[in-house]
Amino acid sequence: MAIGTNESLAANAAAHLRRSGHTVKGGSGNSKEIDRQSVTLLEWARSKKVVLTDNFLVGLKKHADSTAEHEVYYRAADNRAVKLTHPGTFGVTPDKKGNQQAATPLFYLIRLELMNRVFGSDFRLEGIALGKSLVIGASGEYPRMVVSQPWIQAADICFPVPSSLEITNFMDSLGFVPLPGSYYGWIRKADNVQVLDARPDNFIKSNRGVTPIDLVISQD
Repeated sequence: MAIGTNESLAANAAAHLRRSGHTVKGGSGNSKEIDRQSVTLLEWARSKKVVLTDNFLVGLKKHADSTAEHEVYYRAADNRAVKLTHPGTFGVTPDKKGNQQAATPLFYLIRLELMNRVFGSDFRLEGIALGKSLVIGASGEYPRMVVSQPWIQAADICFPVPSSLEITNFMDSLGFVPLPGSYYGWIRKADNVQVLDARPDNFIKSNRGVTPIDLVISQD
């Protein structure tokens, strides 16, 4: 696998999509653009031999709290959450009012990289799987991202999420300020990183403090 020493699999996939002429902004909510990027992504995965079979999930425990974006599993071997996007989908990009739009593969990959750079999240792209679409009438198999992140244990299982004030203090410590008129949004003006959907249930209050687990992050 020709991945540079300092380059993650997600960064390599994103670079390939960009070289193929795809853009981040060009496809949010656009099903045709998502389909075009999906084809390119699957071609990349086959060339890198990172297409995963169903055997990848053997021994993993499915978590009850799967979401609109992912199926979630627990991998005890390295204490990580393994998350699969639903076939043919790659997360969402809420607009500033909170309306959900389908995201492109490229947006999703850059989202992973930004989570790592800004929050030290240790997201990893593990490969691309195939699955049947949940859309009624859709036929064939569609690509889905397989990613992992450390399994974060709440410091207090009775109160697993931080308060709004604790989130405010956390975001402020990283140089973010509230983004007016947005859906739980923040912006860091120094590098124009924007975060949306920063609701309390997208954080966990762990022994390390406030830990983001599933934010929508971008950079203009």
